[in-house]
Amino acid sequence: MELSYTLSTNDYLELQLYNLSHNNGYKKQRKWDRYRLPGLSLLFGAILLFDGMNDILAYVFIASSLLFFIFYQRWSAWMYKRMSKRKVIESMKGESLCEIKLLLGNDVIEVDSKRGHNFFNVHDIKSIIEIERYFFLMMNQYVYIIIPKDQIVNKEQLAEVFEGYRNTKGIPLIAELEWEWK
Repeated sequence: MELSYTLSTNDYLELQLYNLSHNNGYKKQRKWDRYRLPGLSLLFGAILLFDGMNDILAYVFIASSLLFFIFYQRWSAWMYKRMSKRKVIESMKGESLCEIKLLLGNDVIEVDSKRGHNFFNVHDIKSIIEIERYFFLMMNQYVYIIIPKDQIVNKEQLAEVFEGYRNTKGIPLIAELEWEWK
């Protein structure tokens, strides 16, 4: 099966965010930050409150710690998305679009783009990940093939190819259709 499509920075960003959301170090860091910053602010507020010199500033610290704790989830998702977008733009070196030709064979996957021409053995695929708008073929921890669903004409045939890989080669097919960046 031959596919032709164009990848944009948003496609690469979606892959980055997916990988980030499944990274245990990232999850621990977000959990730690959620309690660390409000805790410090609450501590400063309590010190100022018990010191008795500046009650208004103490209440400001206490209120800010509560507000930060409440809105941290939304704020951190926005911040990490912005940070990841910056990394994607840097790595693409000014190229906003990348045209891809992908040939899915029984034993070999051929990828042709401006960056080069690569061949991958189907046995090298670690997993096929499906989210709402994309398929990701994971070759290893650092190499992925991104396939945007909205640019594929015959989605049923593509699903059959992936099902064939799963049945004949034993490649796991991970469907996370409800995944979204949070």
